[in-house]
Amino acid sequence: MESLRKYFIQVCLLFGSLFFLVACANQTPLTGGEKDTEPPKLDSTLSTPNYQTNFAKQEIALYFDEWVQLKDVFNQVVVSPPLAKRPVIERRKKSIRFRFDEEEVLRDSATYVINFGNAIVDLNESNPAEIVFVFSTGPFIDSLSVSGNVLDAYTGKPVEKALFMLYENTADSVVRTERPFYFARTDREGNFTISNVKTGVFKAVALVDENLNYKYDGQNEKIGFPDTLLKVLPPPKPEISDSLKVDSLSQLQDSLPVAQASPIATKVSIRLFQEAAPLFLKEKETGTYGQVKLVFSREPDSLDIGYEELGQKIWTDPRKDTVVLWYDLPVDTAWKLFVRRAEKTDTIEVGKHSRERFLSGVRVRLQAARSQKKEEIHPDTSLTLSFNYPIDRFDESAFLLSDDSTGVVLPLRVQLDSGNHRQLVVSSEWKEGRDYTLSLLPGAVTTFFGTPNADTLVREFKTRLRKDFGSLTLRVNDLSADKNYVVRLLSNQKEVYSRTVSGLEKLVIKKAALAPGVYEVEIIEDLDGNGKWTTGNYDEHRQPERLFRESLEQLRANWELDVSIEPTFE
Repeated sequence: MESLRKYFIQVCLLFGSLFFLVACANQTPLTGGEKDTEPPKLDSTLSTPNYQTNFAKQEIALYFDEWVQLKDVFNQVVVSPPLAKRPVIERRKKSIRFRFDEEEVLRDSATYVINFGNAIVDLNESNPAEIVFVFSTGPFIDSLSVSGNVLDAYTGKPVEKALFMLYENTADSVVRTERPFYFARTDREGNFTISNVKTGVFKAVALVDENLNYKYDGQNEKIGFPDTLLKVLPPPKPEISDSLKVDSLSQLQDSLPVAQASPIATKVSIRLFQEAAPLFLKEKETGTYGQVKLVFSREPDSLDIGYEELGQKIWTDPRKDTVVLWYDLPVDTAWKLFVRRAEKTDTIEVGKHSRERFLSGVRVRLQAARSQKKEEIHPDTSLTLSFNYPIDRFDESAFLLSDDSTGVVLPLRVQLDSGNHRQLVVSSEWKEGRDYTLSLLPGAVTTFFGTPNADTLVREFKTRLRKDFGSLTLRVNDLSADKNYVVRLLSNQKEVYSRTVSGLEKLVIKKAALAPGVYEVEIIEDLDGNGKWTTGNYDEHRQPERLFRESLEQLRANWELDVSIEPTFE
């Protein structure tokens, strides 16, 4: 009995000690040390040797000093030259295994670069191990390099994740038929570097590869190219860096000249662009009398529109990629339209519709301003009225303008907008900071179809204070008198002002009544003289037109801003 009592006491003491230890542990929890910022380190003694020559296809094993994981392998791991088959990349504890496809055939005497990017990271903090594995199937490792940057041709901004590719085959068709011999992807700043390049002459192309096949597949992808082939030569002296050198067209016996560069110049600058899509008619709407709507694949540069002559009158109303043809026929009958573009002509059958029935439903309306309940204008500008139908004529005496504060009817002037027959421009000597009402009495306007407005149309608006606006004087210097330019003033990417310029070396633009804000000047070197920016074309070896952009000092209310710029086109 005594021994049983002693045993019971010992058990109680044991459990009490355990409880005490647990309680102490709960009262003093363990705290972590400093945050791990060190990336995994490669163990070269266990890993497959890097920079091998006469490399035979084998599994590549990379061992690290800690457990690792793989992230975003598809985008991060880049092999140059690209492989024909997708390799298997997997993790095994502290190692990463790179295994070639059984059917993969490596090129002879080629230096391969496997860049793992940020794919290999540690388990805790995802610190990336920047690993580049290089090998050669020949007797030596190529050591030259080509670097540069890729910018968007229109915005001038860097293009991230674009491919810069080099081809041994210098035929133009190679970008559509072959994968590149070397390539690299651009970083956030649009910069790239291709290392371990061999001596040779290459075609260089930059590409936004939408379907990831390393080939140019047409207008849905952006492309860019230098004007010349690139010849990569070893430096003339050991201490001089890798370079691009000069050779003439005859020396290379190629279709393009070779890029000129000093021995230490390795930069290649590419302007990326999207080719203009082929122009074709996508849709047509002919189900309503008086109107044919044509929707194209893009905004037409120019259109040759003909029609079967039946005494009709026609007005063309272009709206970006859509063209509305307003027509009025003397008789109800079917007729044909002919839309000619390049060597193709679209014939459009316009069915027979009842003119009388159409006219019975015509109601002339003012199109309301979208952004404000009551439109606000500068006191020195005109008021624009937009209608739902083209206007043929108007009766100025049926336009009544009154000052809401006094009720006095004011004199005004009305004009038809020469560029848009659905708009009238009304001007008067407005006073600033006033509310106005403009009334269009019945019969004030007559449409393209000869129908007047049957109801009184009313537009209420107000004038703002002049001090709420600013003015800009823009002086553009150093233009070439033998070139055409388009000068645009933009606010939040929207055009505020545009002017075509030719035969001038200097230009002064004065623009008043500008809302406060930051404005941007855009100057297009308009080589084809079409009054707008023209993109490039790969097959025609045509670069996109060059632009100059500069943001101006912020324009403040009641402020006069005087700016001089000297545009440079790169």
